[in-house]
Amino acid sequence: MTTIDGNWLFIGTDRRISECSRIMKEQGFNVLHYEGNNYSDQLAVILDELSPTHIVFPILQMEGTIPVDKINKKTILYPGMATNDWLAAFHEAGITIRPYLKEVEFVWENALLTAEGFLLEYYQTSKRRISGEHFHIAGFGKVGKMTAAVLSSLGASVTILARSPDQLGEAAASGYETMQLPTGTVDVKGILVNTIPSKWLDVGADSTLRIYDLASAPGCLRDNAPDEYYTIHLGLPGKHFPADAAKALSEALLRMNSR
Repeated sequence: MTTIDGNWLFIGTDRRISECSRIMKEQGFNVLHYEGNNYSDQLAVILDELSPTHIVFPILQMEGTIPVDKINKKTILYPGMATNDWLAAFHEAGITIRPYLKEVEFVWENALLTAEGFLLEYYQTSKRRISGEHFHIAGFGKVGKMTAAVLSSLGASVTILARSPDQLGEAAASGYETMQLPTGTVDVKGILVNTIPSKWLDVGADSTLRIYDLASAPGCLRDNAPDEYYTIHLGLPGKHFPADAAKALSEALLRMNSR
């Protein structure tokens, strides 16, 4: 086994992170995994002893942050979800930052795993088949496209709801029914899969629309919307396919490191 130069520190309790660190260790990298989502005295000691050249952060933004003086200026940081405020000190220090959730191939891989994970959630909660069912999908970004493709391949009919003329045009060209995303109360029947990460959805008090929310916070329901038929499903790749998600992450890290 070839040992590859550099020390990799993986931070996080998500199984995708631990599995990814294992995969890279097996490939010859010098790897250490910190089982935590926050900065701590233990992490401080690890940083001093390991002197990592690469730090992979949790999928969700970690609690607290690593003091800049604990990081070598030549270290490369790989954050997941992180606000500009959280990243500001690293940017100001001139540290290289490569967010893995912006790596294009990984995002598409993650979108496909999310779509397949939704299938498992749907089967488990509905106890119904997909063939012959009608699904409305809000948004036609990467997750929306993958979800539509998976559902239609299993015989479902799909209607795409979007505001963007480009997304509506692409959806129509792909063979899906389309509908302008409503600005008021949504009046559709059946099943809605949301992939839009904003509070855009109003449903009537007597609505029986079944809503599966695959988008990140804050969820799609506005504050006055009933949630009896609403469930949110986050982190589906890590929940259902941790090994596949970790493999995709390891490959993304290597691509980013090689460019």
